[in-house]
Amino acid sequence: MFSVVGLTLDEVSSGSLPHVRLAKTLDNRMTKSNFRYAEKILVYTTVETDTQALVARTKYREQGQFLVFLYFNDAAAEACKEMGIVLRILDRIDESELPSRRAVVMERPYLAPITKPTASVP
Repeated sequence: MFSVVGLTLDEVSSGSLPHVRLAKTLDNRMTKSNFRYAEKILVYTTVETDTQALVARTKYREQGQFLVFLYFNDAAAEACKEMGIVLRILDRIDESELPSRRAVVMERPYLAPITKPTASVP
């Protein structure tokens, strides 16, 4: 499954991009040892010349005026939640519903925190 995330013109022009914050956080984790590799993070967007962005703008018009649409796979959405990165999720779609012409915005391993085992009570 993928989460459809809409970004407004203000968010894009101000640089408030969730996938950029996610990438920076993951890059910072590469030097720490208290994280483990988990699933692969994938974030897609529509290709500028594709009409799918126009279709998405029409479909989600009631939820806001969005300039860019990003498609976060479950691992990417989970990582954002764990890192406190707020996503404006407009919809959840299957991989088969992704735009046929899409560009990879981000592809990285998800460095998940290692959970400490809880002490057992006798």
